[in-house]
Amino acid sequence: MSKIKLTYFNIEAAAEKIRLAMVLTKTPFEDNRVDFKDWGAMKPTTPFGQLPLMEIDGGDPITQSFAMLRYIGLTKKTSDGGSLYPVDNPSKILEIEEMIGLCDDMQKSWQPALYIGMRHTTYGYPEDWNPDEKSAKVKEMRDKWIGTELPRFAGYFSDRLNKSGAFLCGDKITLADCVLLPQLRYYTKGVADHVPGNCLEPYTAITEYMKRVQEVPEIKEWYASQA
Repeated sequence: MSKIKLTYFNIEAAAEKIRLAMVLTKTPFEDNRVDFKDWGAMKPTTPFGQLPLMEIDGGDPITQSFAMLRYIGLTKKTSDGGSLYPVDNPSKILEIEEMIGLCDDMQKSWQPALYIGMRHTTYGYPEDWNPDEKSAKVKEMRDKWIGTELPRFAGYFSDRLNKSGAFLCGDKITLADCVLLPQLRYYTKGVADHVPGNCLEPYTAITEYMKRVQEVPEIKEWYASQA
């Protein structure tokens, strides 16, 4: 059996979908979590200056979280012998990829509102931007996203779930669910200013979906171990 080491920060974010795929396939892995204070020194040593990294059997580190996710989906089986990424079923793969793409669309839509509070120079604002002006802009952008973009994407996912059943792509959990669940959990945690932890409550198809996924035994055990 391959020995896998996954390195990321002590948050869910980009690595959680990979962790969930390994949990669901009962794939042993070293969950190496980096302290933010150590990242500055570590960053130049990584291939592309980013995390997560995956090392397989002590080999060179692999980058790009979706590549890691698909690797697990392609090479590991669930406990019932099924697959999170059934390559022998092209129509199901297309369905999974469609939903992964929609998850990515939602994440890209959210990123400007997130990073304006973290990397404002990326968006053309000066390094010494007035703090009050910055705070006001952060609030404006996040309020707008919660009021317009979140309902739009929640509608897309709700429609899908009302048609698909238990999970995003039918009655079996797939890589698409590994991607969506951590994204949804983020919006309920109250970790981002101006994003209320109850912002998903109006969307019952989504909140019920989250409950179902988090009741999957392997996932339930995983989050219990992280509490």
